Amino acid sequence: MKGPSIRRAAVVLAMAASAALSACVVQDQRPTERVVVEKATTEIPQEQLLDVGIMLFDPNIPDDPEEREKQRIFPDVREAEARYMPVVLRDTLEGTGYWGQVRVLPRNVTSMDVYIRGTIIKSTGEELEFDLDVTDVTGRRWFSKTYKGKADTRAYKDIPSRPIDPFEALYHTVANDLIAARRELSSAELVQIRQVSDMRFAADLAPYAFGEYLQQDRDGRYSVVRLPADGDPVAQSMQRVRERDYSLIDTLNEHYSSFNSTMSEPYTNWRKYSYEELEAESEARRQAMTKQILGAVAVVGGIVAGSGASSSAASAAATAAVIGGAYAFKSGFDQRAEVKMHSETVRQLGESFQMEIQPMVVDVEGRTLQLKGSAEEQYAEWRRLLKELYEHETGLPATVGPAT
Repeated sequence: MKGPSIRRAAVVLAMAASAALSACVVQDQRPTERVVVEKATTEIPQEQLLDVGIMLFDPNIPDDPEEREKQRIFPDVREAEARYMPVVLRDTLEGTGYWGQVRVLPRNVTSMDVYIRGTIIKSTGEELEFDLDVTDVTGRRWFSKTYKGKADTRAYKDIPSRPIDPFEALYHTVANDLIAARRELSSAELVQIRQVSDMRFAADLAPYAFGEYLQQDRDGRYSVVRLPADGDPVAQSMQRVRERDYSLIDTLNEHYSSFNSTMSEPYTNWRKYSYEELEAESEARRQAMTKQILGAVAVVGGIVAGSGASSSAASAAATAAVIGGAYAFKSGFDQRAEVKMHSETVRQLGESFQMEIQPMVVDVEGRTLQLKGSAEEQYAEWRRLLKELYEHETGLPATVGPAT
């Protein structure tokens, strides 16, 4: 009974070896198909140009160190990516001609017409995946979608002084989706979005003065009940406050842009070498698996042949097959050490890149904003100062209603 069992095992292993060999045939990856971003061919009326705010992405870093290691997430790199990706998307949208001002914002800022919130799901030199949620200031959801794409390896060849993002096609796809969503709105709805944006900003800073201009329905959607009269001094004062707010946001954007410029080359190099190491690791894993399976087949085949050998020569050949198979099996394990080596290289690349990411600090009107981790808190403080500024200019309370 042992003979047939061994023979069946040999057949099974032979089939597995065949599958492994097939998996080991690696074709050269074709360059990612380019996606052409749509651009406006006619001038869009000013009152229909919506301002877009792109929140800093959620870096989505697991708390568990082992999970971070498993997913190849280097926290400082991922935090930097959460600032880098919104700027790339901002620059892409600005080039379409369909939008007004496009700004990268600290999280939880509400002073624009359209908001884009992103969460990074996966980011390596090989693949990028993120979730996007797009809404406008009225509370209307445009769409929620997961974007996933492979790197265009052409970006990793002879990296120029101004690298091309290897996931450019993904950002172009997002831009085209936003334009398609905008096209679904009527001219009147576009104008209404801008009006609600003005009133929500004003009501957020001074609800006593501007709260009555807005209403919110059961679904949470905002609409304008009425607008301030032309030349209203209170409204004009609020407009000046809003311009100051834009000034600070523009200052933040200048530093986000500077950060991206500094980060671009080392980050592209990190993604390039990360991509190469991931490819090398995958290839080493395939080769290791194939050698182990072929070695096991040779061992079992040698045993089968030896059990039925009728001559000393056949027995010697069977013994040689067993020895050769065992060597091939061991070689497979040795190659797994190479897999670990490549994994360690990716980790070291991530750590070396982390060392190049430094917090950026900016002084705005005598106040220090640290763009890493505390920009949101600093912006909240800035909004508190804007309320004080409004009270100082108008003599009206920003948040306290009249005495009864």
